[in-house]
Amino acid sequence: MGQTPTTTIIIPSRNQRHTTLQCLQCIRQYTTSPLEIIVVDNGSTDGTAEALASLPEVRLIRNDHNRGFAAAVNQGIRSANGTHIVLLNNDTLPSHRWLANLLTVLRSDARIGLVGPLSNRVIPEQKVRIRFPTAEAMHAFCRKFHRRSDPAKWRNSPRLSGFCLAFQAGLVERIGLLDERFGVGTYEDDDYCYRARLSGYRCVIAGDTYVHHLGSRTFRKRGREEFQKILAQNRRYFTAKWGIAPEVAARGTLYNIIPK
Repeated sequence: MGQTPTTTIIIPSRNQRHTTLQCLQCIRQYTTSPLEIIVVDNGSTDGTAEALASLPEVRLIRNDHNRGFAAAVNQGIRSANGTHIVLLNNDTLPSHRWLANLLTVLRSDARIGLVGPLSNRVIPEQKVRIRFPTAEAMHAFCRKFHRRSDPAKWRNSPRLSGFCLAFQAGLVERIGLLDERFGVGTYEDDDYCYRARLSGYRCVIAGDTYVHHLGSRTFRKRGREEFQKILAQNRRYFTAKWGIAPEVAARGTLYNIIPK
């Protein structure tokens, strides 16, 4: 990881120290491309930031409170040196060739703006119904599944989940940073995909790549009622911004609308 990075991986974190360290261990073990890792810690109180500060391969940005997903990601993007950016949740377990496969898709066509993998806990467009008894079983599956890139398994999608999202750094110059008005999170990834598509880019699912997602553990701690409140609030904001509901935007029809 001492080479000049071609990819910057940006990981927002808030507590979940063990999960975050597990994610970083998977990156170390299963990523060979030159990269830098930026973790943006949103006011963790469980020793996460202190543990991360001791890791030489991690560049740590510390916030004294929870600024939200989009704001944390934007901090990372502003500090990134890579020509490619990957947004990655701290509750993921990357495996064999995961990054190489995503970058192969991204580099295949200049019109591809955003790339995301398949996963177990994700929006329906990217979901694959699969269970693993152990992490070892999951890595064994990925070793075979990721053996080679397969363009026949790539497909366009009107939206991609932000849990693992790859794009060229230059995309930010065209469409801007993530919208921080989505607060702690939800729908900021729908918004970013919609903006990319309005600018003429394709969003592509790498159907030859799987990234295991342990699944929104930060939101689970908030409780179902509070999560539903955040979801409804951000859905209203998306609708007010674009004049259409996010589920309409996700049907693939583009509208020539200037956001409010």
